[in-house]
Amino acid sequence: MSKILDENMKFDNIFWIATTAMRLNRSHPFIPRDKKWRTQFTAISILSFFCSTFLMYSTFFHDIPCGAYADASKSAIMSIVAITITYKYLIILRYQESITDLIRIVDEDYELAKGFCEEEQRVVYKYSKRGIKVTQYWFFSACSTSAIFPLKAFVLMGKSYLAGEFQLVPLFEMTYPWILNDYKNVHVVFVMLFGLTLFFDLYATSMYVGFDPIVPIFMLHLCGQLDILSLRISKLFSNPEDSAETRRENLRRIILQLQDIYKFIEIIKTNFTVLYEFMMKTTTFLLPLTAFQITESLRNGEINIEFIGFFSAVILHFYIPCYYSDLLMETGENFRLAIYSCGWEKHSDKHVMRAILFMLTRALKPIVISTVFCAICLDTFAQMCREAYSIFNLMNAAWA
Repeated sequence: MSKILDENMKFDNIFWIATTAMRLNRSHPFIPRDKKWRTQFTAISILSFFCSTFLMYSTFFHDIPCGAYADASKSAIMSIVAITITYKYLIILRYQESITDLIRIVDEDYELAKGFCEEEQRVVYKYSKRGIKVTQYWFFSACSTSAIFPLKAFVLMGKSYLAGEFQLVPLFEMTYPWILNDYKNVHVVFVMLFGLTLFFDLYATSMYVGFDPIVPIFMLHLCGQLDILSLRISKLFSNPEDSAETRRENLRRIILQLQDIYKFIEIIKTNFTVLYEFMMKTTTFLLPLTAFQITESLRNGEINIEFIGFFSAVILHFYIPCYYSDLLMETGENFRLAIYSCGWEKHSDKHVMRAILFMLTRALKPIVISTVFCAICLDTFAQMCREAYSIFNLMNAAWA
């Protein structure tokens, strides 16, 4: 038997970009929640809390009352990011055990796949490679977007230094609470605040790189498992020499594996349904806020490089789960068609025919990940974009 899959094929090894990022921010579900972790988590939470508090203070107590809506939208964007990454961390903590189980199931499926035929191994390999691409997309998008903020600050400070008029440039432009704002340009205070915002920048990057690819990876794994079942059920009646007992046993194995897939999907829905509803709503506001920030800069004759990159990352944030959930739904439909066209109607085994009919009935329900109110798919993404565009037009009419 030809070997397509590596002997060391494990979730942590294949998707090391995401798992490394989760280990860096201490959110990886395999990390023991001991005293050392609690100390690290407390330090991360405190620093993130201070940064998000400063951002919200600048938005609601300075920028909006002063009518500086462009600055308000900038701070509001970062505030939403802070709330989002905190919520994602809490999701990992709340569902740590079940997320660990999902990863363990994927590892077990990889181990079983090493004994599959070459055709089925190629299916597993194909979808694992697509999962790696998801982690690479997020690594490139998140790192390039977050790197622009400190690079821009350092470049501007370097240019002012070379021009002989050195000026301190913060990572995020915002107004701090009264006494802190008065001393924010004092070198020691500036370095502390710059370090705080730089930490937040790196922390947010690690959360997006580590957390966001996980569910699409699970969805791709399910697509691979469904494709394997499609192959197996299409061959169920292809060998005329198989006895009725052999067909029943093969069908029983397919049904058991299909039940495992349905359970896997239900766990994902339990863990992430509310999160994806939250992500859809926040993306609906982040897109117009970011677009407004870009257009305001263009009106002033400037190019807001950091928020142009941020705009593409915001789109990616909700597009990727919608795309792969849509792919999962399509793969489920292909599986249903494979059941229907496997040739079951030509055989008289009532036990097999009854089982096939039950599978067809169950397969009528789309296999898809959902938010609280709707399925996550490309149609939902399009609807979200239309709503975001409406909000953007409203902002332009009211504030431009």
